[in-house]
Amino acid sequence: MAYNDLSSILAASKDLTKQLLHSKPSDLPSVNLSLEQIEAQSRRLVSKHNASDVDRANYLLAQASVDASALSQSIANLNASTTFSSSSLQPLQDTDVSAFLRHAHEQNLISTIEQGRRETQESFYRMLQEQTERDWEAKKRRLFEQLGASVPASSNLGHSTMSTSALGMSTTTTKKQVSATGPISLQMHTKMLAYDRAITALNDARLRGTWYPIVHALIDAAGESSQIGFMFTVLAKITQEPPALPPLEHASAHILNSPVYERKYAKAYLSSPTPALSLRKQIITGARQSLEEQYLSIIQRTVHAHPSEAQLGGDPSIANLIRAFCAVRFYRQGEWLSGLELVKGTPLWAQVFFIVRVGEVQEALEVLYRLKSAIDAREPGFVEAFRIWAESSDRSLPRPIRDQLAGVYNSHMLHAQTSDPFKLALYKLIARLDAQRRSIPNVTTTTEDWLWMQFAMVEESASGDENDESSLAALTKVLLTYGERHFEPATGSGGQRSGLWAGVLLMCGQFERAVASLWDHVDSSNSGLQVEAVHLAVALAYHGLLRVSSKAEASDVNILTLSPSTTGGQPVPSLTLNTVIWRYIRQFVKMDAKEGLQYVYTLPLSADQPSPPGVGREQLEAAWELVRRIIVMANGGPVWEELVGGVRGDGTRFPGVVPANLPLLRLSLSPDSQPSYQPQNLSSLGPSLQTSDYKSQVLIPTASSLLSSDRLPEAIKLYDLAGEYDTVVGCLAQALGNLVASGSAATGLGGSGGITWSASGEQASRAKELEKTAREILTVYERLGRGTGLALTGAGSSGANAGGKDRDACVKLLRILEAGERGREGQVDRALEILESTSLVPLDIGVAQAKEGEVDVMKITRKAEEFTQQHEALQRSLPVYLVMCMDALSGVASKVKSGAGVHGEAQKAATLTILRKKSRALMVYAGLLRYRMSPEVYGYLARGDVEVAL
Repeated sequence: MAYNDLSSILAASKDLTKQLLHSKPSDLPSVNLSLEQIEAQSRRLVSKHNASDVDRANYLLAQASVDASALSQSIANLNASTTFSSSSLQPLQDTDVSAFLRHAHEQNLISTIEQGRRETQESFYRMLQEQTERDWEAKKRRLFEQLGASVPASSNLGHSTMSTSALGMSTTTTKKQVSATGPISLQMHTKMLAYDRAITALNDARLRGTWYPIVHALIDAAGESSQIGFMFTVLAKITQEPPALPPLEHASAHILNSPVYERKYAKAYLSSPTPALSLRKQIITGARQSLEEQYLSIIQRTVHAHPSEAQLGGDPSIANLIRAFCAVRFYRQGEWLSGLELVKGTPLWAQVFFIVRVGEVQEALEVLYRLKSAIDAREPGFVEAFRIWAESSDRSLPRPIRDQLAGVYNSHMLHAQTSDPFKLALYKLIARLDAQRRSIPNVTTTTEDWLWMQFAMVEESASGDENDESSLAALTKVLLTYGERHFEPATGSGGQRSGLWAGVLLMCGQFERAVASLWDHVDSSNSGLQVEAVHLAVALAYHGLLRVSSKAEASDVNILTLSPSTTGGQPVPSLTLNTVIWRYIRQFVKMDAKEGLQYVYTLPLSADQPSPPGVGREQLEAAWELVRRIIVMANGGPVWEELVGGVRGDGTRFPGVVPANLPLLRLSLSPDSQPSYQPQNLSSLGPSLQTSDYKSQVLIPTASSLLSSDRLPEAIKLYDLAGEYDTVVGCLAQALGNLVASGSAATGLGGSGGITWSASGEQASRAKELEKTAREILTVYERLGRGTGLALTGAGSSGANAGGKDRDACVKLLRILEAGERGREGQVDRALEILESTSLVPLDIGVAQAKEGEVDVMKITRKAEEFTQQHEALQRSLPVYLVMCMDALSGVASKVKSGAGVHGEAQKAATLTILRKKSRALMVYAGLLRYRMSPEVYGYLARGDVEVAL
């Protein structure tokens, strides 16, 4: 369009020019410009003109009927100072106070909801990040374990120091750096051996049908590790386990009179998500007593470390020891520290509290009675209330006395500025007051003091409801809310983690969580607590205080499973015990399988767990699976035979470690026999948990695994131990067939060099071992009448024929191997005789009745037709023994042609004729079976036939 317009303008311009020239040609000059020149001149004129955006905007606004200039003038004349003057503003006459308060209330609710939403969101993302990191660490650890790697770490074994937890308390931890190389390996090995001896002694006692003090044995094995030793001490107090067996000469030492500790608490602990009342009380008492014994040892060390300040003297009583301890702690420069209330010049309340703190309640009562008159003058009724509390079996007070003490506590002591903190603690303790205020300044200064105060104030009822603030469940809920970070340094913070959190969980009856806490301490800041975790789990399982996970609940990464409670309380923890044991023993089971089995024997301890249904049977199956795995992983040779047993040269058997401990695995050598070891907790089990067959559960599946792993000698020995003699012969036939088919038997035969077989030194050694094993087994079986197939179907049946077929194949394959050995020794004549005795190749029947220079094709054809009835191992070995036959014929022909072994030309010619006919019969037979061999093999046979014929 633009082009047409310019053309019309140009045409009009030319017409105008012509008109002007015709009208006034002399006055106006002529200007001739092209289109390009006109465009250039136009651009120069535009560039000289300064365009304004305001003008453009005014132009656009004018098109919309907006007078921009008038509006600009009105704005410029506006006076904003008088627009909102005070005279123009009128107050709002609104006195609706309720509406204002309602509005303010709504705004507060909105702001509170928004703040809660924001905090919830921040907490969610923080917990999500923490959970992601924990999952990643768990998966990484699991990967390292699968790869056999380890993370360099440090150990907490060493001397004790005091550090402060997140609760503002001091906690006893250990601090000793050890390297991850050399010394740590020796130290760890020594520790593992000490624990292993305890587990071995436990299993020996179980085999004898007696109990064993496993917890005290673990305390001895823990050695100098104070925190781990204290943890096992807590368990010993909870289980009330005696420190040693009664002597044999004791009147009650007979096995029928000995107490039963194995699975003693299984029914009370596993029957419901909440342990029985008696067990809960026992847990509380055990936790408190262990803390009291620990504190008594601390007091004794403190007093002995400061003899001049203590002034102990010769009085051995606890009251005198506490007096000396108070002098060391509170007496400075001839005066007692401020804040202590003195009764007749002594800090009585502090002394009484510390006597109670070490568990000597009667001793504390005697101290109070000695100063009863002075105490009654200040605190009337306290001594009598303390007596009632001390003499009560459950350490409780009648309601009136408790209300009286509560009144004194709330009115005179709780908010007083100068009240003795130890007197306040005693009031709070014996009356169980103010349970939600769990800390007492200047009294609960350490984690252990704080924990003792909580357990001393717990009052357990039959319901065990966590909503009851004085119950064990409520205390457990509070401690789980605090979490590990309040008792242990955070991972990666540089602090040393001692396993205190595991001890806290143990004191609360959270046994599975305690094991998992110890197990998870293997990281960059700690090493070695996995050992304690495994043995703590075994001790708990022995006493019936461990709940194991079912297969449906178990995880491949985490050993702890939390299942919803049927009562609506805290989740019920359970532990994947078989995973814990396998991850621990896997590092040494290949070199020391017998010690690894000792830990596997402890898995059936949990076979009586009633819920979830079937979990007991799963523990047995897990133990059997680990036994099979250990047998497969164990090194072969005499050590392996010592593990499973074996057979002597005369066919008699000698027992192994596993068969000797079958009662611990709930197995027997025969399905109808029962083990000599019959624990009381398993005596009433249903048929599903009764003794199973060692043969079907361990021997045959393990042999199958070994066979698939190409470990034939071990598999054959296991099948033989299982009494599967026909299977043994069948395996031998397959193995010998593989050996012959690989060509090892043909090495060294012949000299044509067309096809050669070679074997490495290791392969040759394995072949020799297999051949030797096969000969020994067949010799023994032939003497004892085993491996004939009669055991399955009877004589004359197809099963018997199959057994005989396997035996016949073994014999022929051994002869082929023997022929190969003779050929390597240069005895080709003997090799040819052995091969002919197998009747696999028709060398004799093809030439016996044939005419001169011919072979009996009919007989050879019938022999080829019978080939499909041969054993499968012999069919696979066809190319090998055909080549061996041809090499033997060629070798014998070469010797005859050279004149060796013959007398005269007539004998030489006759011998060569027979050899040629045999070679020809071999070629006819090979031709009938040509498609069962490769072309290279057939070509090699043809060249051999030519060598014999020449």
